[in-house]
Amino acid sequence: MKGKVMKIIALVLFFVIILLLIPRVSFYIISIRNKSKIISLVRDNLEVLNNSIEEGVYDEALKIEGIDDINLFKTDEGNLYVDYFCSGFGIVPSGVYFGFYYHSIDEPIGYQGENVQLTEDGKGWSWHQIHGDDWYYTEKIADNWYYYEAGF
Repeated sequence: MKGKVMKIIALVLFFVIILLLIPRVSFYIISIRNKSKIISLVRDNLEVLNNSIEEGVYDEALKIEGIDDINLFKTDEGNLYVDYFCSGFGIVPSGVYFGFYYHSIDEPIGYQGENVQLTEDGKGWSWHQIHGDDWYYTEKIADNWYYYEAGF
């Protein structure tokens, strides 16, 4: 009888662990897929994207499949930051957003041009909120063009 109870407890713990891992594994798979799609999108359409920046007209860029929205910002220093939102899921406080951006001075910067302290992280840079769960990751694709994912 005691052995049977232990097996049931072990089985329940196993399923709890699996249920806790499913969101993490799912997010990892989604993140990898989005990242590779977005990097390919930028590289395949670099001429159109650069022309839109030079001309200040974004109609053609918005027609590119995979770009859902484009927003322009000025950084604290007055530099141009253009956000190309590609996908996302969830709502605050558990939303995740994927896209890429153009930064006129070819340096990584925080989400929507925010001036945050980025630290090197693998092939890119990241930021994590000190007393919270917000996070951000960015990686260079080409001169002035960067991939991003952000969680809030």
